[in-house]
Amino acid sequence: MNKKRTYFIKWLFRRTLAKVNQILCFFLPESRVKTINARWYFKRKINIEHPQKLNEKILWMEYNTDASLRSRLTDKYEVRQYVAKKGYEECLVPLFGIYDSPDEINIEDIPEQFVLKATHGCDMNYICRKKEDTDIRDLQRRMKMWMKINTAYVSLEMHYRTISPRIICEKYIESGDNPLTDYKIHCSDGKARFILVCSYGHGKRYLDVFSRSWEHLPVVVGAEENPDRPCRPEQLEEMCVMAENLAEGIPFVRIDLYTVGHKVYFGEMTFTPATGMLFHFSDEFLMEEGKYCTIVPSD
Repeated sequence: MNKKRTYFIKWLFRRTLAKVNQILCFFLPESRVKTINARWYFKRKINIEHPQKLNEKILWMEYNTDASLRSRLTDKYEVRQYVAKKGYEECLVPLFGIYDSPDEINIEDIPEQFVLKATHGCDMNYICRKKEDTDIRDLQRRMKMWMKINTAYVSLEMHYRTISPRIICEKYIESGDNPLTDYKIHCSDGKARFILVCSYGHGKRYLDVFSRSWEHLPVVVGAEENPDRPCRPEQLEEMCVMAENLAEGIPFVRIDLYTVGHKVYFGEMTFTPATGMLFHFSDEFLMEEGKYCTIVPSD
């Protein structure tokens, strides 16, 4: 099966799942539907009513606290203002445009290399390294499909519900022959607790977890660690300080950063990583990290 067909089948499944979840939410609380999804899809039992593990506390906040800040900072366009206001405007990827509809985008007006992203969800990206190789018709189909997806109900991440579906066009950041390494800094109570490093090699995607001081933590499950252990980035302290500044006053958030040369770039802020399940981490690790996340009901 070719990649294009596989891509659309994947999104057809997600649209169907979103509709099923939306119907279930008419009859059951959203947290209950999430629990059912967890048992069915991830084969995991979660306790949202009396949370102890980090993933359970994340989901408790999702269904029991005001979502307005999470929605604003999850929006891939609106978060740029927050990052700039915090003093990190130079870490933002240059923006070419923002569009309310795919029909507004004239590919001829965009530079040779670019990245398109939907503002209201994840896994809605298109990277163009060479415009002449772009299948415009396929790209238009993808973008129109993104705009029709209600991300909130795909995986019961309800803070996505109020994010306006738009598309942004950013500069493509050249990283040479090596794919970018993502540094996903998980912050609890405004402190960088651990870093999930997504690296690539041998045609694979690897996941490794490190402490703030770059001690390797053997806590990954269901994924492969990089046999060539990722090196400590020279900007590690700079990235951790930046993440903590962005996470100030927030019970939990993951700050995604990456580096090119000596420069740090901002990726996104994520409040429910891996749909809030954090399924790539062991239960023991999630229980330990849950101790450092303080959850407080909204007034």
